[in-house]
Amino acid sequence: MKTEQTDKTSISRWKYALIFAGGTMLSRMLGLVRDILIGWFVPDFSRDTFLFAFRLPNTFRDLLGEGAVNASFVPILSECDETHGRDAMKHLVRSLFSIMFLILLAVSLVGVLLMPFVPQLLGSLSTLTQELPKSEEQLQLTVRVLQWTFPYLFWIGIAVFMMAPLFVLGDYKTPGITPALLNIALIVSVFIPYFFAINIIWALVIGLWLGGILQAGMLYFEARKKLGSLGFTTDWKQREVKKAFILLIPVIFGQAAGEVNKLVDSFFSYSLSEGTVSALFYANRLIQLPLAIFGTAVSVSILPELSRYFANKEHQKIREALQEGLLQTLFMILPAMVMLMLLGKPIVQLLFERGHFGEELTQKTANAIFIYSIGVIGFSGVKVLAQGFYAMNNTTIPVITSSFSMILNIILNILLVRPLDYSGLVIATTISFWTNFFILLTLISFKVGNLVNEKYLLDILKYGISIFIVICMFFLVNLLFNKKNVNGVIELSLYICVTGLVCSLTYLVSAWVLNIKEMKQILSIINRKFNIKN
Repeated sequence: MKTEQTDKTSISRWKYALIFAGGTMLSRMLGLVRDILIGWFVPDFSRDTFLFAFRLPNTFRDLLGEGAVNASFVPILSECDETHGRDAMKHLVRSLFSIMFLILLAVSLVGVLLMPFVPQLLGSLSTLTQELPKSEEQLQLTVRVLQWTFPYLFWIGIAVFMMAPLFVLGDYKTPGITPALLNIALIVSVFIPYFFAINIIWALVIGLWLGGILQAGMLYFEARKKLGSLGFTTDWKQREVKKAFILLIPVIFGQAAGEVNKLVDSFFSYSLSEGTVSALFYANRLIQLPLAIFGTAVSVSILPELSRYFANKEHQKIREALQEGLLQTLFMILPAMVMLMLLGKPIVQLLFERGHFGEELTQKTANAIFIYSIGVIGFSGVKVLAQGFYAMNNTTIPVITSSFSMILNIILNILLVRPLDYSGLVIATTISFWTNFFILLTLISFKVGNLVNEKYLLDILKYGISIFIVICMFFLVNLLFNKKNVNGVIELSLYICVTGLVCSLTYLVSAWVLNIKEMKQILSIINRKFNIKN
């Protein structure tokens, strides 16, 4: 009976993860179109400046939004709904929304006021990297763009807060598809200069604002439809309100390692040669495709489950859920990681190398993809492990480990950027991800029991065998292609599609032959969906 219940829970987790992943995949595909158009039509300096400016509100979005808000508010909302009922949960959502509204507004205003100090920091980094500093005109344009892009934080912050009650209510579809609205808005904005006399960088800023407003509006009204009025309130007396914000502050630091690492990399890269910001951005975008679709989907879907187990004091189930969450993440991330390492350059050539996106930028981006790929398992593993601590209302450990990881990344950036240029930044980020993962893995084992037992190692060995078979198949397929002639759009498309399809099928078949549990669970979902009898 226990095994049957565990299997049902695992399948349910897969269902929610796949629903969220489906919406995220739509958004990422549109994001890919957006990035292709920006690379094609936007000159190097304008592209670097917009992407650098876009990085700042995105970082605070992840610190005050998706990561921190969901990790601190989902457990509290879930517990309130379980113990006090739906009406109490509705009132709690109103209270938390009102406070978050004020916090996001204040942070946005302060950020705008602080932007004129950015050129001083960039000047200091140029001295460290021994690169020529940007002109005064370029720096002033950078400040103005930063001041107009930073308030995007307010809109996206409202949007990601509204995801928390929707997750608790079992709505994973709406939060999954709303990010697509930003990408649609930015795609449209690329073409604005062809119809109106406006600099393309300001057209992108308009698209950013429009996308943020659309996301916030859609999620707000969806939450309002399910919960009723969500108007502003100053009645913040619920015990859970204080508890949620006591959790929020340390959770921000607990989630900070990956996001602050990217922000630090952005400042360093903006002080390097022109095009470096774009290279790291596009490499990160391709790496984030499997991370967002699979890694984030599992970590998001597992949090309400972990919160329920902790509320019911079922610590053994927390350990089992974390083990399965890590294996599910590994099952999906590992083949994507290997394929990006092997096909990184052809993918960049096919997607981006046209217009203002030249061959030199392609090589930079491909090199960064290869190094980033080594760290994706560590990054996605941190996302899953952190949920275990947050579900147990233990935010101290993630704070300490992420703080150590951030400091390590900054030190490694300083040490490696001069001898290795932009590659040093990527290596530093990768090392910091893995360091954070192994520390969290060790410490959570003291809380819930050893996660890496003999059975777990056997599962990992099976994954290793599957990937080895995939790599062998990759080189076998390459014997059929003359790589020197794989340059045009048709040739690159054929090469990538054939190689990707053959390697994907090889991975799935080998996983089935090796009796990997995650493969069986996916097949079970397909069987139930289409009423297929064994």
